[in-house]
Amino acid sequence: MKLVEIFLISMLVFLWGCGSANTMYHWGGYSDSLYTYSKEPSAESRASHKAELVEIIDEAKSKKKGVPPGIHFELAMIEAEDGNRSSAIALFAEESRLFPEAEKYVGLALKELEAK
Repeated sequence: MKLVEIFLISMLVFLWGCGSANTMYHWGGYSDSLYTYSKEPSAESRASHKAELVEIIDEAKSKKKGVPPGIHFELAMIEAEDGNRSSAIALFAEESRLFPEAEKYVGLALKELEAK
């Protein structure tokens, strides 16, 4: 009887562990948002995707999780396209701070932004 109890408890712990998605980053609705924006590019889907990126950053901070790589960069590119240079530069700097391996891409994006 003892062996059966141990087996059942082990299975419950295993199944509970499989059910809890504990990830390092908070992705929010990024996949769906990007898919919609890519499939049907419009001012509305762009604004919705931009809002999702901002929400991902805010929720990641509130949940004490990391902002996924590239989120700040993507938002910075949108801000640059909108003409918000200072916001774009700040977001590029944050991407570099969080992910030093992105510095090369950030540097190229900043050069392009300066050229405009």
